[in-house]
Amino acid sequence: MALWLVCMAALPAGAQMRTRSLGLDPCTVVAVEMLGSVDSKTAQPGDFFRFQTINAVTVRTHIAIPARTMGYGIVVIASPAARAGRPGTLLLEPRYLVLPNGRKLGVVLDHSASGLYRSGPTGDAPGYLGVIPLPALDAAVNIFNLFHNGKNIDIPRGTVFAIFPSDDPSVERCQAHPAY
Repeated sequence: MALWLVCMAALPAGAQMRTRSLGLDPCTVVAVEMLGSVDSKTAQPGDFFRFQTINAVTVRTHIAIPARTMGYGIVVIASPAARAGRPGTLLLEPRYLVLPNGRKLGVVLDHSASGLYRSGPTGDAPGYLGVIPLPALDAAVNIFNLFHNGKNIDIPRGTVFAIFPSDDPSVERCQAHPAY
């Protein structure tokens, strides 16, 4: 026991904590919500965003992850909307939760229940308008589609998504993969 205490004291305060040490199954689904909004118009790859757990996660009789535990993630891809109907694109990746003892618990996004990757609509005029045999209408549709902007993506504060409380590669088995 004394050796364990010495080893634990030697770890830095920000050291990664493993799911097994909390008694959690790595496939436990944890519901979280965004604490701020992220917009494809202003976000840059590498920006951080914050989220928090909605409910406490318990194991038997103890609370492993308290409600409103703060988490941090990173903007992986951010591309604003542009001319010719190019839509904005945004990809967010949650990274870790900060537990009450200051340790970081790595997390993985549950892709089957996520709204953190979105691409905006192009806003193009419908293609069937160009089929109408009026050359002026066809030209107008093509010019409109060439010079207008697509739509940006906004992931607002309060957006709910799910994570797994582990950043171990074995969590891949927890993801619901579609049949090909």
